[in-house]
Amino acid sequence: MSLKKIHEMTGFSYSTISRVISGKAKEFRISVDTCKAILDAAENLNYRPNLLAQSLRLKKTYTIGLILSDIQNPFFGDLASKIERQLRKHGYSTILCNAGEDQENEEFYLNLLVDRQVDGIILVPIQAEEWDYLEKLSIDIPVVLMDRVFSQTELPWVTSDNMRAAQAVTEELISLGYQQIAFLGGIPKTYINTARFQGFKKALEKHSVQIDDNIILFKGYGTTDGEEMMKEVLQKKPDIDAVFCVNNLVFLGAMKVIQESEIRGGSSMMITAFDIGRYCNSFKRPLICANQDIDVIGETAVQLLMNQITDSPGKKNHVIVPIDVCKYRLNG
Repeated sequence: MSLKKIHEMTGFSYSTISRVISGKAKEFRISVDTCKAILDAAENLNYRPNLLAQSLRLKKTYTIGLILSDIQNPFFGDLASKIERQLRKHGYSTILCNAGEDQENEEFYLNLLVDRQVDGIILVPIQAEEWDYLEKLSIDIPVVLMDRVFSQTELPWVTSDNMRAAQAVTEELISLGYQQIAFLGGIPKTYINTARFQGFKKALEKHSVQIDDNIILFKGYGTTDGEEMMKEVLQKKPDIDAVFCVNNLVFLGAMKVIQESEIRGGSSMMITAFDIGRYCNSFKRPLICANQDIDVIGETAVQLLMNQITDSPGKKNHVIVPIDVCKYRLNG
């Protein structure tokens, strides 16, 4: 349906109709009554603007690229859903990309999004250290980092208070009497793994609990990684009494091995992990979990991006979202 039909129905000029439809009525001081008449006519005629023509004229595509490290992880799936809804409220559609914990995939999708001329990118980086290409890219396209971030970068980012949360859940284990605590970690040198291990280590040192390097492992963030690390831990030290899992997928892999061990008569153990709230009622055992605030992380990431797109920087470009102690749950 073209602007001609709206013109014939309302009598307003094409320029006035175009300004109202494109949301520029206030800028051109178009009256409320005129706006209502035009928008009502557009709705009655089921008018849809030509987005391609708009993007060529305004040099905007109204699309945002969202690159996630692993869409199979329910945490990132939930986060993607939240971000997509928030972006839609701002008039943007989302191009979702799954890097699958592969740096080559990450670079491929970044280049793809540049070629698609997206208006901005939200990225959960796989790269473990500051990345010059990303810094250069951000000169032309607004970029926001999320969850796994770089501590030295000037790029806007949002993450959770991982160190404090890791320390808190580890101290909960210690307060319950657990002393031999294994740590099943993610990709070495990545922000999430480093922050959570530092929190874990800080809790042990604070309470004078000996750190056993034999049961401190770093491998990856997937279910298979958790399974393999847990098997290695039990081979080295079958009498451990507690396990810290760096994330939900590592927890699921470790839990499979632990349950098989317990069925064969192995000793039971306490497990703590991040983002396992959805699983707490599925396992008939005590669990301690630290759940990140997906709503706040998603809303903050979108707001940081919108601040760049509209050239209206906020007060803070680096945001750490607290994980409230009351959200740690002990089920059993």
